[in-house]
Amino acid sequence: MNAEISAGPRRLWLYLPFILLLLVAVGWSVLWFYGRSRINAEIDNLFAREATVGREWSCPDRAITGYPFRIEGRCSNPSYRQKGEAGEIINGQVKGLTIIGTTAGALNMAHVISELEGPLVIRSPLDPEMTLNWKSARASTRGGVNRLERLSLEVENLSVTTTAGGRWSAGKLEAHLRESADPTLAGAYDLAVRLDNALIPETDLLTNSRDAVNLELDARILGLRQVDRRNWQTTIENWRMAGGTVRVEQLKLSKGMPRLEAKGDLKLDDQRRIEGRMDASFVNAGAVLQQFGIGGAARGLVGALLGGNRAGGQQRDMSMRLPLVFDNGRMAVGPFRIPGVQLRPLF
Repeated sequence: MNAEISAGPRRLWLYLPFILLLLVAVGWSVLWFYGRSRINAEIDNLFAREATVGREWSCPDRAITGYPFRIEGRCSNPSYRQKGEAGEIINGQVKGLTIIGTTAGALNMAHVISELEGPLVIRSPLDPEMTLNWKSARASTRGGVNRLERLSLEVENLSVTTTAGGRWSAGKLEAHLRESADPTLAGAYDLAVRLDNALIPETDLLTNSRDAVNLELDARILGLRQVDRRNWQTTIENWRMAGGTVRVEQLKLSKGMPRLEAKGDLKLDDQRRIEGRMDASFVNAGAVLQQFGIGGAARGLVGALLGGNRAGGQQRDMSMRLPLVFDNGRMAVGPFRIPGVQLRPLF
């Protein structure tokens, strides 16, 4: 009889690992289904943010998959309606939207990845139909509802076409925003933007060439103390009213031989347009001056007045240092106001 009594506890120890495994599986499943509801909420919040700027999205086919380790919320063929400036109705549709989280991070959804599957087609009764397509488009966010730690956007092989024959493209677009590592700068964020191998026909007029545009921007946003991920317009407006600035530490822009390097401080004016001044250096600016009708002796005179020089005696290699000024919705390069350029409000 004693042997039968001692056998009971031994059997319990044999079954205990299986009992614990079952409890972990049940707990993990509960966590996954909780995360499922959070991903659903993330999709709803995304559409709510879009509604604040006038885009009303609908998702007729929504599914949550990925059990047990990933949580993927997918909308197939989501579409939106938006009222244009003239009161017209603009319609847009994209092939797919996926928001990805992990079961382990289901409690706070601190890290969320969004993927957009092209093409995006935009139709307006007043403008040509526009189609945007890409090889991949992914956004990643870290932080809470009222705190942003990092935001990243990466788009590869972007193309934009219109039924009127317009065409623009870029090999890669990257943008990264993250909290500054400097503990003395409260409300500071570091911004890095890269645009590679972009073909923008409007810029061809500046240099009379079809060379690709490449851009590098490194800046620090100061005064961004409150971040509401559910409403970016409110976040930006509070930042503007608090006197927030963008300190451009390095801007590099090239299109073939001509290159621009600049730095300075920018902000938004009362109408939410870019305002400020940047110190700029133009390298190989001869081709640009020629497109403005400044050539020969006149080009040399302008270069001398603006502090220019010609490396190797070649006018194509003319370099100049002069300010870029954004004021009252207009843009000027040194004493020359650029005709036809009207800066639009950010929102």
